[in-house]
Amino acid sequence: MKNDVLHRLTADRPAHLDPDRPTPSSVREEELATFMTRPRATRGARATARPRRVGRPLVLGLALATATAVAALVITGTMPLKPGTAPSTTLGSGSRVLLAAASHVEQQPAGSGTYWYVEVQLGSLRKVPGKKYTVDVRTGARYWTAAAANKQWSQLLDLGARPATKADEAAWKADGSPTSWNLKDETITYTGKGEIQHDAPGGTADTVNTGDLPLRVLATLPTDEKALRKRLFALVDKDYNAPEEILDEMVVDTAVRLATTLPSTPDLRAAAYRLLAAEPGVRSLGDVKDHTGRTGYAVALPSSYESASDSERRLIFDKSTGMPLGTEMVATRGGDGVSKGELLGYTTITSMKWTEEAPPFDTDTEDPGPISAPDDEPVAEAAR
Repeated sequence: MKNDVLHRLTADRPAHLDPDRPTPSSVREEELATFMTRPRATRGARATARPRRVGRPLVLGLALATATAVAALVITGTMPLKPGTAPSTTLGSGSRVLLAAASHVEQQPAGSGTYWYVEVQLGSLRKVPGKKYTVDVRTGARYWTAAAANKQWSQLLDLGARPATKADEAAWKADGSPTSWNLKDETITYTGKGEIQHDAPGGTADTVNTGDLPLRVLATLPTDEKALRKRLFALVDKDYNAPEEILDEMVVDTAVRLATTLPSTPDLRAAAYRLLAAEPGVRSLGDVKDHTGRTGYAVALPSSYESASDSERRLIFDKSTGMPLGTEMVATRGGDGVSKGELLGYTTITSMKWTEEAPPFDTDTEDPGPISAPDDEPVAEAAR
């Protein structure tokens, strides 16, 4: 199975919140490095320690609203729970949002086609050295998945950078509106470089993600949330020798991918929502707007990793269909140049559909150029 940028970014927390705590200027490189994670040769290896979690905007991991801008969401009768499920006063607000979204999403048409196509925009917020503003460094990712053939194509695009907020835009204009920025470890431009890389099945950059699901498994997954959790746990436990709490987090990461961008059936997507609804500490964040201006509602899903408690993942859903709009990562503590409540990165889903239109390439780009990576992530070699 091939590398999947969105899932990894949304699953992994920002690099500068990692226990190793590299400097904030290395975040974008580690996020781009995460796109190509590990070579296929490492797929069968069993981990003996906690898998390294790099670049979680994401996301994977990743802003549709700031932590202070959202209000509590009141679930009404217009968003029903799963048929046959009585409302419970013990459920938290976030769980009720997820259950409501599940009831909506399982009513969506299943659709069909040769390829499952997903297009996303990934954002990483970077402070400009020596200036008083932040830029939103944007990367585009496109995927074509042929689940029946267990194949995936991917394409990455440098979309350039923009001032992150209105205040940042004012400071940028006061700085003379520069069209490029030296962020210590790389130069970012306003227009972007366009395509960075594309990857076709069987090519030299044919890679996989740590903890990723083989596409052929999707059709066999149960659509009852308790059975789904049990099956996902068995799958990650088979591949990784890790403590139970880490395996539990990997189950959550996989459920997020099923809930967001994998070609899940409506029933399977709804089951993933309900699995996440059972997570402790899930809470509603109310109405939000994403980077395209779409209105949705959001929930916060705190990490169960003790070492990842500096950030939380947020999931955003369409209010009428329950379909995912994107994810974001927000700092829950200050320090290391980051303020509490600060948006660290985001992923916005701009297209997700079945199609008969084939990918526009069938080979790999020869060399995407140097991409820095941690010592335990042989990314540059894999990317070649």
